[in-house]
Order: sequence, then structure tokens, then C-alpha cells
Amino acid sequence: MPIDITKIDAIVFDLGGVLLNIDHQAPINAFKALGIPNFDQLYSKVNQTTLFTDFETGVISPELFRDGLRAYLPVDLSDDVIDQAWNSIILNFPESRIRMLERLKTDYRLFLLSNTNINHFQVFNHRLKANFGYGSLSELMESTYYSHQLGLRKPNPAIFEHVLTDAQLNPMRTLFIDDTEEHILAAQALGLQTHHLKEDEEIVELLNLVK
Repeated sequence: MPIDITKIDAIVFDLGGVLLNIDHQAPINAFKALGIPNFDQLYSKVNQTTLFTDFETGVISPELFRDGLRAYLPVDLSDDVIDQAWNSIILNFPESRIRMLERLKTDYRLFLLSNTNINHFQVFNHRLKANFGYGSLSELMESTYYSHQLGLRKPNPAIFEHVLTDAQLNPMRTLFIDDTEEHILAAQALGLQTHHLKEDEEIVELLNLVK
């Protein structure tokens, strides 16, 4: 059933699993093949160790992140091999979702709130530019908020509070869409309108923008 956005002024989108197709299993498989059999215990959609949290909040550099992964690897691998395995989570931006943003921005204030890291940030922006000509999602939205730039990540209430304050949003007229329940609950606690996007749902259809 489509989401009623008639009483909404602003929409805050999550990135992975909402606008960008991702494959959480891909890096797990890749690093298992490289020699980390328990990689899924170190990193998953729901849980992750400090190494990944620190990378997503900009505490450590890509170099230190790779070195942290090397501590689990049986052999020393090149930066390119490690990056390729790590970046395998990123798939593509469906054209329908990009066209959706183009249409929505004429009537709504659009924002992005994403837990990500500098490596993934560079990869998905490159694919966005190559496929649609946009250098970044900031060209399609009023503002974008990334965990590695802010030093905060969802579901920390502080990152939601930052977005609300920085963008001067009324939470009661702001819709937050995310595919992780924990993030949805944190947003609801601050009064935002929310939609938990399930795996079998398509955001374009939910916003009734199929053409």
C-alpha cells in the first residue's frame, strides 16, 4: 500500500537497501574466501565489531581499516584485493529511484541519512556519476548526512537530532524511511514519521511514483 505523504513536508531517506541496491552477503562471502571464516560474526547488517563502527564514524582511515582486516587474514593481501572484497556490498542505483528523486524534489524537501564509510562513499558516487551524470546525491537533495563525515551513526539519537536541527525540520511533518528496524525505532522516539522498508517492498511503488 502506498505511503500517504500528503501531510509531509520533508523526506529523509536511508541509502543502502532503500535508494541503493546492496548485497550484505557479498563481502561476507568474499572475506570468507580470502581466509576469514567467521567474517559474518565480525560484520553483518545487524551487528559489527568496533573496527567497522570506527570506519563508519570516521575514527580510522582506510589504511587503518585495511590493516585491521589484515589482522584477521591468514596472508598479507594488497589494498586492491581488500577494497574489492569490501566494496562488493555495493550494487547499483535503479533508474526508477533516481527518477523518483527528480520528481519528488519539486514538491518536497529531500534529505539522506546514511551509515557509510569513505570507501563505499567513493564507489557509489562514482557509479551514480557514470550512470546518471550526478556527481553526488547532494545534487538531488537539499542535504546529505553521512556517518563517516559526522562522527555519528544510526541509531544514535544524536545523529537524528543533528539532522532535525541542521535542516530545521518539524519531526511531525518529516518522513524517515529506513530498512533497519533499530533505526526506525530511534527515529520514532524523536517524533519523526517513519516507514520500515521491508525486503519485498519497493520505495518507488510505496511513494506511488511509478510511471
